[in-house]
Amino acid sequence: MSDLQHTHALTAALAAEFGAAIEASLGRPLTLAEGPATASPGWQTTITASGTLIGTVTASLDAAGARTIATQMMSLDEEPDDSVVADMLRELWGRAAAATALKEHFEGLILAAGTPVEGEFGAEAGAWQLRVGVTTLGTVTLTGQVAPAVAASESAAQTGAGQGTASAGGPGNLAALLDIDLPLVVRFARTELSLRALTMLGPGSMVDMGRSPDEPVQLLVGTQVIAEGEVVVVAGNYGVRITSLVSPAERLRAMDL
Repeated sequence: MSDLQHTHALTAALAAEFGAAIEASLGRPLTLAEGPATASPGWQTTITASGTLIGTVTASLDAAGARTIATQMMSLDEEPDDSVVADMLRELWGRAAAATALKEHFEGLILAAGTPVEGEFGAEAGAWQLRVGVTTLGTVTLTGQVAPAVAASESAAQTGAGQGTASAGGPGNLAALLDIDLPLVVRFARTELSLRALTMLGPGSMVDMGRSPDEPVQLLVGTQVIAEGEVVVVAGNYGVRITSLVSPAERLRAMDL
């Protein structure tokens, strides 16, 4: 493929995974409709590619769309401030970058999302409208240039035969693990009791957990905290609305992948 084809494939994949991250957060189906870009103020995030592809992609979301998505994702009653929008976009693009690097045809690719900043859309960029039903939430554009890291690929091919075992958990094989079920634990609180107090517990006993009911609960994979959230009731069942997440890399480390 040419550099232009590599760039288009990467930007399309990033746009799709960005939409998937929003869809998962909103809990509603979301579609992407590709179309022309127009110059517009918004939030820009630089995504750096290394590994099998080298270059950068500038990912932008229009300002109105960023506020709308942040308001709906966090169930806010008022317009979010800039810090909230920036934190949301950092998380969403981080998730999109991590998911894209695991897709087929992107084995060995490393993507790192930078800090979102306010900027101006480029009218020359490819654009995708983010839609829930017939409602357009916002427009995301991606532009940049990436090219194959030929020397790195050749080096990897020469040394790959002796590293079959070591590379078994690398990005190229990570996609095969994505359907594995992992136990997710919600921790309301934790405390310590003496052995004497523990043996005296019985029906009706009260244990002071030393926390306020309004404090966030923790979500754990194994012993690693990966997120915090608030308890909600969904269709008569308890659920947790995520309020903060550790980075995608830290989540993968929590799963020992």
